[in-house]
Amino acid sequence: MSPEFVLIGDPVAHSLSPAMHNALYQELGKVKWPFSRWHYSAVRCENAQDAREQINLVRTGRYRGMNITMPWKKLAFDNADFADAAVVAAGGANVLVRDEDLKLCAYNTDGLGAVRAIERVTGKPLADARVLICGTGPTSLAIATASAQAGAAEVTLLSRDEAKALSCVNRMRTSVDPSEAAVLHGRDYSCVEALVPKADVVVDATPRGMAPDDEAIIDTNLLHEGQVVLDTVYGHGETALLAGAGRQGATCMDGLEMLVEQAALSVEIWADAMALPVEVDRDIMRHAALHAIA
Repeated sequence: MSPEFVLIGDPVAHSLSPAMHNALYQELGKVKWPFSRWHYSAVRCENAQDAREQINLVRTGRYRGMNITMPWKKLAFDNADFADAAVVAAGGANVLVRDEDLKLCAYNTDGLGAVRAIERVTGKPLADARVLICGTGPTSLAIATASAQAGAAEVTLLSRDEAKALSCVNRMRTSVDPSEAAVLHGRDYSCVEALVPKADVVVDATPRGMAPDDEAIIDTNLLHEGQVVLDTVYGHGETALLAGAGRQGATCMDGLEMLVEQAALSVEIWADAMALPVEVDRDIMRHAALHAIA
């Protein structure tokens, strides 16, 4: 049976992952035949029971690997036998794989994917940057943790509920070495006028922007030239946040580059579990995604 890999979530119809992964596997298969048999698909899971059934197929070996998107990242974490530090800090997993001991292992590549994407686009490391992140879901926390680990001077989580933001920050501190970030903050949106202009990087890791009439999560008039603004939404056209950020002269990024990076990291995890050395060409995945969007 050919190795099968899958994305679960709701919705998944818009996902570029199948196109990206299958293009990569086809190209890798030209020089390493095992990859030519790999196949990636997306399965919509409308409820937790459907998601659990799909996750169990990784445990049984029917799937050799799985990506997880909203809203099932926490469920994936809860059903794993092992979770790496990034999963614990984020409270959710976006990668599952079965190891040689038949244990279900959970990873989170969202954070590192976002950091690498920002660094690639800006051409400079995230070290010493002040990073402001909207949201307290697993993607937000993964990006916050990875930013801290990359040496950001300050990482602030914004939430409608400051107590929730502070709770998330406290959980992050258990996974981040104190020397890796000078300051970790949790704040609510009443602080945006003071926080946004001072940030070097602003990230919206909420679902805001997936609907055409979604307004920006912050007042984009607070943004300015020299800032980097990342909206993790992709494939839905220009979001109100990025449109406003562009008018203010900021460097704008949608979630495509982050998607490419986290996808490449997923492949590396799965290949390692199968003892297959691999060098993932990000350009192949990026071009496949852009072709699918077009």
